[in-house]
Amino acid sequence: MSFLRRTSAVALAWSLCACGEGEPVMLEAVAADCGSGPAQHLDRLPSGSMVLNAYFLQEEATRDVRRGAAESPVLEEVLAKAAALGVRALRTNGHNDAAEKVGDSAIQVAPLQYDEAALVGLDWVLARARVHGVRLVLPLGNYWDAYGGARRYVEWAGLPRPVEGDPRFFTEPAVVAHYKAYVANLLNRVNTVDGIRYGDHPAVLAWELLNEPRGRGLDKQGVAMRAWIDDVAREVKTHAPGHWVGTGEEGFEPSPEGYDGAFWAAVGTTMLRTPGSSFARNTASPYIDFASVHFYPEAWGLDGPGTAVAGAKWISEHVEVARSLGKPLLVGELGLRNEGDLDLSQRRALYRGWLECMREQGVGGGALWMFANDARPDAWDAHTFYFRDGTVPEDPVNRYADLIIEAAAAAAR
Repeated sequence: MSFLRRTSAVALAWSLCACGEGEPVMLEAVAADCGSGPAQHLDRLPSGSMVLNAYFLQEEATRDVRRGAAESPVLEEVLAKAAALGVRALRTNGHNDAAEKVGDSAIQVAPLQYDEAALVGLDWVLARARVHGVRLVLPLGNYWDAYGGARRYVEWAGLPRPVEGDPRFFTEPAVVAHYKAYVANLLNRVNTVDGIRYGDHPAVLAWELLNEPRGRGLDKQGVAMRAWIDDVAREVKTHAPGHWVGTGEEGFEPSPEGYDGAFWAAVGTTMLRTPGSSFARNTASPYIDFASVHFYPEAWGLDGPGTAVAGAKWISEHVEVARSLGKPLLVGELGLRNEGDLDLSQRRALYRGWLECMREQGVGGGALWMFANDARPDAWDAHTFYFRDGTVPEDPVNRYADLIIEAAAAAAR
């Protein structure tokens, strides 16, 4: 079965010039024919709205709560700069189960036992986002070990030999029950700053079931993953009936059926031959309101000139799948390494082309990974960009701030 309506082929043109000492520098990647489609919307946001990833807000706010501060400077900086860039939403952690952060910023310090200061930190994030007019996309947990992850729940259940992304997170009844109880408790919390229950909070654009769930160790076709998605998304809907719910996934499939299989085989990535989870199957869940994809070409073995085409095709094919299911697409993470093989001008060209492709396709929203406050070192993440105090957006020290403004302005028109 094909999930795609056939559209014109995706092509990106590389524009080169001889600059400086004659080295070829890519100036621009333009979506020559990315196809087009009707506008999609995430809740009431304009089609193509810009979203920023800044996962660290809860932990930074919590540290300020612990020291008795009246506000969190990092939280205020990020929210103010996001608003100044025209960003409509921030994607940030709605979880923190890390053993190494107990007494610092961990929310859940033992099974269903919570650190109130850490929850107040999250209260601040929701309350201040509302004041700044920026909405939030909040993953409720993590597949990976960072901030606790799936492994932490398996450890808490006392199961032997837990591993990163442990498949028992999705199938062990006690683990699933624990996760659902955490979700219910969080969504029923009443914010200590503004008195609004999380499940009703107007700052929340959407809850994501997990950051980047993968199906390693589950059945090939993704039946078990879909069952988990139905179960947990139903729980979210029960406690937050007015909020949108997404999977938080990357967009993988166990087979390239319904996609351009010949293209993906030629570029060499296996991401459309990844067993255990199906983007189309998951997005079809009646409890899921929008589709989610991420794209990290370097980590997925994509490089060179084919990267431009692959990114545009990843976006255009997945938006068609989502559209066939009647749901908008959020490109939740889009990342190019600062210290990879591509220089800044090349990365900017790729991002500009992909953002143009999103607009042409009517994607609900898109988010580059990841936006940082000024004091956050580059070394903390390979994909960092900024809007530094005292600079104009197009200053090269910011990397992509001007691209965010351009895309946000185009969405607002």
